[in-house]
Parts: sequence; C-alpha cells; structure tokens
Amino acid sequence: MWSSAVGGDAAVSRRFVVTDGPVLGVDAGGSGTRAVLVEGGAILERFEESPLNVLLHDDAVDRLAELITKSGARAAGLGLAGVRGAGEAERLRNRIAAAVGIPVVVADDTEVAFLGAFRGAPGIIVIAGTGSNAFGRDAQGRAARVGGHGFLLGDEGGAYWIANQAIRAALHSFDGTGPKSAALEAAVLAGFGMVDDGFDGVVRLVHSAPADRHLVARLAPAVMALEDPVALRILDRATAALVAMAQTLRARLGPDLPVAMHGGVFAHPRIRERFVAATQAVEPAEPPELGAVRLLGTAVTLRDSGWAGGPR
Repeated sequence: MWSSAVGGDAAVSRRFVVTDGPVLGVDAGGSGTRAVLVEGGAILERFEESPLNVLLHDDAVDRLAELITKSGARAAGLGLAGVRGAGEAERLRNRIAAAVGIPVVVADDTEVAFLGAFRGAPGIIVIAGTGSNAFGRDAQGRAARVGGHGFLLGDEGGAYWIANQAIRAALHSFDGTGPKSAALEAAVLAGFGMVDDGFDGVVRLVHSAPADRHLVARLAPAVMALEDPVALRILDRATAALVAMAQTLRARLGPDLPVAMHGGVFAHPRIRERFVAATQAVEPAEPPELGAVRLLGTAVTLRDSGWAGGPR
C-alpha cells in the first residue's frame, strides 16, 4: 500500500494510492530526467532521459506517459520542473493518469529532491543545477520556498546564471567598460566555438535562441574551471546567493534545521567548500528519483539505492 503524505504548501497532487507491483519514481528537470523502478524496497531498473520541463516542453505529458508505460510500473510518483502550485500539479496528474491508466502523484522537482534528501524528515534543501531554488519544511509541517523564478527573473547561483554573468563580464572586458579578463574572454569564445567569429558571433548565437537555457548554461563548467579573478568573483556571488537562500529559510522555519545541497554547481570545490562553511550543509540521503517514490509512501534503503551522494 502506498499513500501520498506530503504536508505544507508543496505543489503536489494529493491522492491516496493503493497498488501492488513495481512503482516508478521520476525526477524530471532542466539537467536531465532520471527514473527508478522499485518493488519491495529494491531497485529493479533505472532510466535516464533528456531534460524535461512542463513549462518549456509541449510534449512533456507524452514523454512522461511513454516513460511510465515503458517501465511497466503500477503507480508513478513524478517530480516535474515547471510545476507551479497544487492546482497545476493536479491538472497534470489528471492528464498523465488518463494517458497511462495507473495511479499517479505529481509534485514539483524541488519537492522530490527534498523528500529524498531527508527521507521525509524536516530540513532545507538548496538546489543549484541549471537554475536554482530552495525548499524547507519544519517538524510542524510548515513549509517555505525561495527562488525558482526561472532564468529570466532569477535562478541566481545556477549554471545558467553563472554562464550569463561570465558572458556579460567577457563582453565588458572586450569593450573596455569593465575589468580586463583575457582568460574569461578566451573561455567564452572557445565555449561557443567562436574563436574566429569573435564576440559578434557570440551575441548572434545567444540572441538566436533566447529561450534555450542550455545553450548558455553549458558554458558554466569552463567558467568554473578558471582561476581568473573576474571569474572567481562570479563564483563567489553565486555562492552568496545560494547561502542567502538557506539562511532565509532558516530564519523562517528554524535556525537549527539541517541543510542539504543538490545539483551540479556544487561539484565546484570553491562553491561547495564556502557553502558548507556558511551553512554546515550535508549530502542528500537519497537522490530525487527516490524522493519521487516517497510521494507514493514507500522507500528504498540507502544500501539498495546504490546512491553515493554528491552533486549531479
């Protein structure tokens, strides 16, 4: 027997689910889609698919239905990027459930990352992947979130933001209107394959696909690899933004709540070390796709999951 038992103000469709057989947990976000098929506390199969956001991809429901059907699951818990509010989660649940004919629970991807990070216990999770946001819940079930406003309005500290700030700094360096950074200029030109075309080519390319976050975000690893002072200042600003998210939620929900960190940006030693020093953050106990399984009221032990922690 599985039941959805998530409190607070999370964007989640609340449905009591009873089923026998394997269940699927899905974490679908801007950095990729990962799923795990679970039965009897053991992982049967893993799946990896391309990034998926219900706001940005018109075929999101069809792709999810295909994944669920392929898995052979008897129920599915879905953590989906782009879900805003319980009403939207319920509408998506209805559409997906109608397409696959099995019980489905839908939440946003932050919720399932939280459930996995603390195995359903109180805490705060800060996520820094392509974008950024944070969510927390205390022992009384009070919940709060910050960030998650998208790359046009926020996502400070995420990979897109880091890359965008680096492009801006490189342009200012090239124009002479900001600190000079030959290393950053070179990294931006090389990252976009514009060594011959120069910054005119970079500007044309970025403006040719303004909604393509990944076109810009893919530059972030090259920026984070630099020891250049201008690049390091961008990384320190990113860290400060992520720390502020954790501190804001601790101020709202409780100063002693544990903090977990998740997302590829935390793979960078400078960001990771400074974030941990400021927040005493820990690794998530489980990955988000297992948090999605917890939406259905069941769990997989850390031993069974094969999860070694660390950013992804």
